[in-house]
Amino acid sequence: MLCHGLLRPSFVPPPPIRELRDLTRYRRKLVERQTAERNRLLKLLETANITLASVASDVFGVSGHLMLRALVEGKATPQEMAELAKGLLRKKIPELELALEGRNTIVSY
Repeated sequence: MLCHGLLRPSFVPPPPIRELRDLTRYRRKLVERQTAERNRLLKLLETANITLASVASDVFGVSGHLMLRALVEGKATPQEMAELAKGLLRKKIPELELALEGRNTIVSY
């Protein structure tokens, strides 16, 4: 069929389209990696009996970042960390205090 010209050539997109496809694929990989790392962090918190995700709808929002930073520094009590809540999450301070009381040893992976 090739000798008689019956096969259509493959479509090769122009360079701008190829570059856009490469950037889109790269962005998707970055987003997937970010999601995987966030899921690993949530699992690690659950392993330490810190159930922040059950109280806060967005653990990685402003309030969540402040609480996670205080948790990493290890200087704040659960009550102090709960007081870092912003906006609507301030209504849930008693629940946050309970959620942030974990055990001190965290199993690493």
